[in-house]
Amino acid sequence: MNSCSTKFYSVSRQSLPTPLITQNNLQSAPYIKLHMLNGMVYILSDWQIAQNEEFVSGNGDLYGINRNKISSGDFSVPVDQIAIAETNILEGITNSLSAISIISAGLSGFCIVNPKACFGSCPTFYISDGDSMALMAEGFSSSTTPAWEATDVDALFLADPKGKEIRLKVTNEAHETHAIRSIKLLAFPKLKGKRVIRTTDEKYFQSNLIYPSVCNAAEGDILPEVLFFDKEERFSAADDNYLAEKEYIEVSFDNITATKAALVLGKRQTLLSTFIYYESLDYMGSGRGEDMARIVRGDKMVSKGRKKLLETLGGIDVQVLSKSGQWTTIGTDMEAGPIARDVVGIPLPTITDNSIKIRLRLTKGLWRIDYIALAELEKELNPMVLNPLRVENSNKIDPKSLKALLDPDQYFTTIRGDVYNLFFAMPDSESSYEWFLESRGYYLEWHRDEWLKNNNELALAELLVFPRRALKRLAPQFKKIEHELEETFWNSRYEIHNNH
Repeated sequence: MNSCSTKFYSVSRQSLPTPLITQNNLQSAPYIKLHMLNGMVYILSDWQIAQNEEFVSGNGDLYGINRNKISSGDFSVPVDQIAIAETNILEGITNSLSAISIISAGLSGFCIVNPKACFGSCPTFYISDGDSMALMAEGFSSSTTPAWEATDVDALFLADPKGKEIRLKVTNEAHETHAIRSIKLLAFPKLKGKRVIRTTDEKYFQSNLIYPSVCNAAEGDILPEVLFFDKEERFSAADDNYLAEKEYIEVSFDNITATKAALVLGKRQTLLSTFIYYESLDYMGSGRGEDMARIVRGDKMVSKGRKKLLETLGGIDVQVLSKSGQWTTIGTDMEAGPIARDVVGIPLPTITDNSIKIRLRLTKGLWRIDYIALAELEKELNPMVLNPLRVENSNKIDPKSLKALLDPDQYFTTIRGDVYNLFFAMPDSESSYEWFLESRGYYLEWHRDEWLKNNNELALAELLVFPRRALKRLAPQFKKIEHELEETFWNSRYEIHNNH
């Protein structure tokens, strides 16, 4: 937005996790709603952070699990017992966080009509490919609440930084809050003609890669799309009637000399999963604070419902053809995220022949596959773990952010438009390395105006309890926008101007 003398205001509804309520972004809010881990709710006015940020103090009301008023008066609420803090705050739109409820002002016309097509992301990471800084990873893609905080490892498959220091650029390019607990680089000495492959059981192997001899899908030969890690992706359209309908890809490998191997996939998700997630936020509507608090408290129905939905959509199942002609599932890759391509190996059974036939079973329209290979696993390796030495923000050293990244009890927090450069010491500037990124944390989507209009608890329950039925009902709605989702998604990305 360009600057001008006119200042617009809006009542902005924010839902923030416990580590963020002590930030200055809420200090001017006249009211705060505290969802407790035990299910109770405080609504306080004239509140403040007290006693070394261990308590939230204020005057107001306490409500029970069934939202009946229990008492009124002055309260001092322990921060570590709060699941979600929610507030309405009157601020100008020049404040980044105030965009939570007036986010439509900064979006394209199509996004305003259909916010489920707009850019969303976890933290995005850039590193040199030997020529320029390139987007290579997104962190903890499925960790959309504090309760789902997780550690994520991504292969920086094309990374080739040079010099005595490695620069990793961390950005927040969406309407989100990112709470990052740690960022580390994992390094392995590079050997000529070999690659290091991370397997789904979190092991690392020095490997020899074999290209497929045949690769077919429903449309025919797709070998040109999957032979190289080059952004020429193979993907399909979702089914017209059921968003979890399956399809198959068959691939063959010959001239195998090893007995221990893994199928290597380079891929990312399409925007189908993002659409479904945004649909669930739309169903929550103005009740999102309560729904998020239930998640943080570990509500069993929500937890089981999420698992059921993820299982219905599924990952990429790897099946091997036995000598008797039967397809047997031997592993699954569930890595989420539509932004950056990740590379991972799915371990295969012991190979007793010099050839193998493999079939991938996956949901139509859910995956964009860029690379398929077979890794002959030669030697298990242990990584060199590198922690950041320095953090810079706008070319200025930021010791506070570095301290947060190195302290496992703190969060390094970013909001829309933030750009940080993390610097690591190169193990040996005369050597080459294979690189992986390990990140841990969670993120929160900022609520769209349009989502506040819809409260549909029945549809939300259907999505969690009867996902097959819900994914059939949602199919026509998704198919109307599927063909333009990718372009709209990337065009609505928040533009980062700081490229230092």
